[in-house]
Amino acid sequence: MSYEFYLDVYFIENLVINYALLRMTNKLLRCSATRVRSLLSAAACSGAAVVGLVLLYRYNMLSTTLVSVAANTIMVRFGCKIKEGRRLVQGMLFFYMGTACMGLAFSWLRRLTGTAGVRAFCLTAAVSYLLIYILMKVYDQVKLWEQRYCRVTLCQDGNVKRVKGLYDTGNMLWDTTLQSYVSVIDISLIKELLSEEAGRELEEFCAQRVPESPELLSALRPHYIPYQCVGCEGGLLPVVVLDYLCLEQGDVQKLVTHPVIAIDKTCSSSLRSYQMILNPNLIDS
Repeated sequence: MSYEFYLDVYFIENLVINYALLRMTNKLLRCSATRVRSLLSAAACSGAAVVGLVLLYRYNMLSTTLVSVAANTIMVRFGCKIKEGRRLVQGMLFFYMGTACMGLAFSWLRRLTGTAGVRAFCLTAAVSYLLIYILMKVYDQVKLWEQRYCRVTLCQDGNVKRVKGLYDTGNMLWDTTLQSYVSVIDISLIKELLSEEAGRELEEFCAQRVPESPELLSALRPHYIPYQCVGCEGGLLPVVVLDYLCLEQGDVQKLVTHPVIAIDKTCSSSLRSYQMILNPNLIDS
């Protein structure tokens, strides 16, 4: 029994698959490799696969496998512009996971369409690449959505409260008195940082009534700022100044001293996935 094996078709198949997987790995690892760099790396590895097949076809499967793994490692290293060993291991995991998924997609699409040969490869390669492109777009949107949220630690007079914050591009509040960006939070969360007496005084201040013991709020420097929002006439928002807050997003942390926080009783977190509305300029201030 004999088989016909076309090296040019084998090269093209490897080139298309390797390029698609390199771009996927590059996206997942947030590497800076260009499309040209990935294409050249995929072409070099595909050429090495052809040469290896010609030279090693008489040897055992282990030798062929080791050469293939070495070639793929070099390809991922240069095709994704990876320098760290840990990220290279991650890249290889993504690459082989993608290889397995694309192989399953090829097999499923060929059975579904009933095509064979070059036509089958072109069809399955195009569909598989389209699926990878869509998944990468979905992945980008999910990452952008996650970047809107961060962990926030509020601190006042030694008391600490941890909440989930949302960067809201619609929050353009600015304190002209203190020349500072303003975030928004519900009064109940601020009261957890205060004593019971100071909490009652803060409620009186937020209701625009004169507190009985204003000295309890002196450390918070309470005052009002004007605001406007869509669908209402605007008005005044009570604001306070805390000792500091810490923003955490992934491996990034930022400490903001004396943050200005507006108190809005309508900013309830009971039906929301966040507890605090952060000013989008706060991270760059």
